[in-house]
Amino acid sequence: MKTITKLRILYPIWTVISIFSLLYAPTLTNESTFFKLGQLGQIIVQLFQIAVALLLYEFFEKTDKVQASMIVIFGLLGVPLALMGILIPEASHLAEVFWGLWLIPIGTLVIRSRMFPKWVGYFLYLGSLGYLGGTISFFLIGFVPAYVEAFTMGELIWVLWITIIGAKEIQK
Repeated sequence: MKTITKLRILYPIWTVISIFSLLYAPTLTNESTFFKLGQLGQIIVQLFQIAVALLLYEFFEKTDKVQASMIVIFGLLGVPLALMGILIPEASHLAEVFWGLWLIPIGTLVIRSRMFPKWVGYFLYLGSLGYLGGTISFFLIGFVPAYVEAFTMGELIWVLWITIIGAKEIQK
């Protein structure tokens, strides 16, 4: 199976589980089944994170091996912090640093590869600002303003593009 096909399958599943486990489940009581499912979802999301980081490396390595390596490094560094966030919620904000940083090389590779519209790459940069700004806001003012979180939608545009449209073939 081609790498892009694997990404087109994994990304939407990963996104739905992420949204549930990060936004909905924490609002429930610790004793509820949905809360515990949310915690399990966070573990599953991190396993997906590892798989997607490696698939993105494989997909982009011919475009720029160094940038593709940065995707893997940043993608993997956030995993233990996100897992710690299950027990210590503040650790999730540290994981957001790496979630933001990993979008920068993805955006760069999207722009350079010519397999996607350049504007998708720029939205990934905006997504990066959302995650990094969220961490800074949390530690400086104690919460993340909605307008800062809105920037993370730049990543959702990438996920939707990959899932629905995919990548165009580059003629050699």
